[in-house]
Amino acid sequence: MPQAPVRNKSHYTEGRITSMPLPKLLWVLIAFTCLGLGSAQTVTQTPPVVSVQEGQTATLNCKYSTSDSSYYLFWYKQPPGGKLIFLIRQDSFSAQNASEDRYSINFQKAAASIRLLISASQLGDSAVYFCALQHSVSQYAGNKLTFGKGTYLTVIPDIQNPQPALYQLRSPKSSNTSVCLLTDFDKPIKNETVAGSKETVLEMMTMESKSYGAVAWGSKSNFTCTGAFQTDIINFTQTSGSTCNPSHAEQSFETDRDLNLMNLSLIVLRIIFLKTVGFNLLMTLRLWSN
Repeated sequence: MPQAPVRNKSHYTEGRITSMPLPKLLWVLIAFTCLGLGSAQTVTQTPPVVSVQEGQTATLNCKYSTSDSSYYLFWYKQPPGGKLIFLIRQDSFSAQNASEDRYSINFQKAAASIRLLISASQLGDSAVYFCALQHSVSQYAGNKLTFGKGTYLTVIPDIQNPQPALYQLRSPKSSNTSVCLLTDFDKPIKNETVAGSKETVLEMMTMESKSYGAVAWGSKSNFTCTGAFQTDIINFTQTSGSTCNPSHAEQSFETDRDLNLMNLSLIVLRIIFLKTVGFNLLMTLRLWSN
């Protein structure tokens, strides 16, 4: 009697698959290896917020981890409300630190660290900076970037010889309406509970100086500018250490009548001029038609 065929035990045991063909196994191992390498790629930026005085060098830290021996590192800048801007790139296989204009790199491959240095910082450098890691083109398809969470850089303006002044404008028709303007001081306003007290930086190019300015307003008869900024004025200290005592000037909203009369006269003269030009043009066309 012919013997029954013997099943290959390496493929079947009690009707179940115990092994797979070699080509499929290789593909699984390759995919697992690639996925494992991708998951090990991380970028960390600390601290999340950095402040630097205008004109000084800003240093932004970045740490990363990857199992690849060849990779690229990038730094990007995103201004408030703007798009991502490429700044500089560092190759892992390069022995020289990259530099571009005011941007330079301090790359430590052994410590998995890359720092961005911004020399002679300017007010326009205030933005969020992102560190990114990318595998080499030769080994990985897609070349996706792994970004850090970003570092927000604030450049503090260098204000020279501030002369604080506090102005209060009241409406001549209603004493309940009042506007306050605090100008030319070198520290940001901390009291944001008062409406409109969000500070801004005023740059006066003709005087080659910068300063902070803040506006506050109220709709009560007992509203005063010294009350609106009282907390900040008392606690406000200049760089030299002296207490800020801004001068206080109270003005009115009343419009200059002479200026309004001049504007009205100018409008009337313009109307007369236009009518004269139109009349002369019309008469010229009639003469040509005859």
